[in-house]
Amino acid sequence: MRIAVIGAGLSGLSVAHSLRNFTEVQMFEKSRGVGGRLATRRAAGYEFDHGAQFFTCRSKYLESLLKNKNFVDAVTTWEPKLVTLEPRSGSFKRSWFEPHYVGIPSMTAFPKRLARDLDISFSTSVQDITRCKAGWRLNDESGNPLGVFDWVVSAIPAPQADVIFGTLFAERNSMKMARLSPCFALMIALSDRPKLNFDAAVVRKSPISWLALNCSKPARNSPSALVVHSSNDWAYEHIDDKPLDIENHLLTALHQLVDINLLEVKQTYLQRWRYAKVERDIEKEFLIDEENQLAAVGDWCIGNRAEDAFVSGRALAEYLCRILN
Repeated sequence: MRIAVIGAGLSGLSVAHSLRNFTEVQMFEKSRGVGGRLATRRAAGYEFDHGAQFFTCRSKYLESLLKNKNFVDAVTTWEPKLVTLEPRSGSFKRSWFEPHYVGIPSMTAFPKRLARDLDISFSTSVQDITRCKAGWRLNDESGNPLGVFDWVVSAIPAPQADVIFGTLFAERNSMKMARLSPCFALMIALSDRPKLNFDAAVVRKSPISWLALNCSKPARNSPSALVVHSSNDWAYEHIDDKPLDIENHLLTALHQLVDINLLEVKQTYLQRWRYAKVERDIEKEFLIDEENQLAAVGDWCIGNRAEDAFVSGRALAEYLCRILN
């Protein structure tokens, strides 16, 4: 039995890691690394956790996994000085009521541990799948075959999965119910750590939704850096704007929140996350078409948290083990 998993983000890694001792799994990832939005950008000696800022652990299986000797030194809790900010207003202290976890020394540490010993083809984009006598043939962007598989699992955002599966997937209508929104991440390299009264901030009434000093996270040894996330609504309205215009707009918004004299900016970088937040999930842990041997997983199945992606992948893997056994 051969299973193809498209996407090496957290949901895809969860599927493959859970099935690794059960059957043959081949993963295909369009980028150069694993983790999806559990991401770290490195540039000019700086590091920026520019995707998901943390993850929670409400799943019993994930909780036990993080305590496993193979993972315990890749993840730890983050307890920042957290506030709420509004433009031209004071800050208000916030509190988290459950542990929030980060990878150490970067957000990619946890997905990299999941990826150990998995068969992953990087920089490989699956363009489409076609039926053949032996199962499903996957093809890349040039039409070159990537292999033939009994099952194909999509572990990418629902709109991208729909492009690949299309009408071949009996659960297409359910998948199309998912709604995802974009976000811009502005990464700011600083000369020194600014004297701010917070490590991280939830922002209201602004084009910005989140600020975080990357160096406030445990085991970060790179120079001071600030990560700024736009609001999803603002990103949707400006999704096709020129990058320089987006940077300038977000910097202007930042100056309404933080004293510009406290920030010695050396360099800025921008990342567009087209599918950053799940606005509407499909209220199912995964989608499966047993007759055609196709399935789909992702945070968009059950929620908006990074942990939801992991839980979705794990749930599908458990189901496949039962029906294929």
